[in-house]
Amino acid sequence: MSVHMNTRIITLWETIRTSFWFVPSIMALIAIGLSQAGLAFDRFGADSELEILADFYQTTPESARALLTTIATSMITVTSIAFSITVVALTLASSQFGPRLIRNFMMDTGTQCVLGFFLSTFIYCLLIIQATKSFEQQEFVPGISILTSVILAIVGVGVLIYFIHHVARAIQADNVIDNVYRELNDIIERLFPKIEEQDEVDTTTEQGVNTPPDFAQIYLNSQDIESASSGYVQTLDMGQLRALSENSDMALSVQYMPGDFVVRGSVLVTAYFNGATLPCESQKIAELVRLGSHRTPVQDVEFAIRQLVEIAVRALSPGINDPYSAVTVVDKLSAVLCTLTDKPFPPSTYEDVQGIIRLQCKPVAFTGLGEAAFNQIRQYSKGSLAVTIRLLEGLSSILRFSRSPEHKQFVRQQAAMIEQIQSSSQLGERDWQDIKRRLDDIKRNLDSDNN
Repeated sequence: MSVHMNTRIITLWETIRTSFWFVPSIMALIAIGLSQAGLAFDRFGADSELEILADFYQTTPESARALLTTIATSMITVTSIAFSITVVALTLASSQFGPRLIRNFMMDTGTQCVLGFFLSTFIYCLLIIQATKSFEQQEFVPGISILTSVILAIVGVGVLIYFIHHVARAIQADNVIDNVYRELNDIIERLFPKIEEQDEVDTTTEQGVNTPPDFAQIYLNSQDIESASSGYVQTLDMGQLRALSENSDMALSVQYMPGDFVVRGSVLVTAYFNGATLPCESQKIAELVRLGSHRTPVQDVEFAIRQLVEIAVRALSPGINDPYSAVTVVDKLSAVLCTLTDKPFPPSTYEDVQGIIRLQCKPVAFTGLGEAAFNQIRQYSKGSLAVTIRLLEGLSSILRFSRSPEHKQFVRQQAAMIEQIQSSSQLGERDWQDIKRRLDDIKRNLDSDNN
């Protein structure tokens, strides 16, 4: 793809932002620092002659410990409640929207910050309690630190209310769909360059058919680099692969793209070179194709599309029977495909500064992404007139935004398959006329474009 950032950093960031441990850990460290800063200020305030500070120290160590213990106990209780609510929300999301949507709930910053706030407040109170015990013989009470814990407890009430409201909104179908849609748009903006940013030469034709160079006719030798394990391709470090091929005077043909499943022993990359041996270590090349146990949307646009498709397919199942969610998904997917009609797709071959092709990979085509978006929904919506009509309306929108024969051919094929499926189903006359009218509009627009 066209992402030249270090894929290790991208993958690490993906792991961090979809975890429940990173943000709470950072907030816990902040709580430790805050407690030490507060105690240091209390040492200064206890010896100060300022009257405004004297009021904060008019209490006994026993009273301070009782108050702090109460706050700490309350915080750990609320933390367990928050975790229980989170687990229930994840369970509902998994059963209603699909297990792959759990990732989207785990990456929610609001939930991570809420859990981190309760945990850090608990840690803060424990540290101040310990300090209160150590200062007991000196008849010293960290008044400012205790006041801070009270303020944190009061804020915690508001945080708990926010959390309940946030979770209630997060599990609503429309919000789930919109969040996935927004992330998908962000991925497209990141992976598909703007026209002025695409400086590589693309040998892919308008229809997405690649005309690859015959490296075997150019280079004397070749070597297959096999996968040491099975898994999904999560990232390809295209920038490093290009630099490596240029510096070693060879060409690389990548056999898989992000999202593909690789079986152990399969050929990941074929290296072509003129020397007697491969000019670099094969392990170095293999490490630039990162495998994992699951697909991620870091460089895999189709995975993000399939997240939306999964919501629609589950909504159309007899157990859920929620065609309105499926209609919403179709609307979002249609908008995504309309956006893609105006995007230059990443090249399948890359050249060096001398015009020599150094890297070849599998092409990414509009048709493939469009089929990933529409095929399953079309198949499962046979008995849902509303979803079928919305699919046809989405195809009409894509046709209006189409810029190449590939886009029009995709619309033509999808409309033909919808017509074939619905013509064989038991539809009422009026229902069939609703579908037929939209099919005729698509055909009429396709014919006018051909003329």
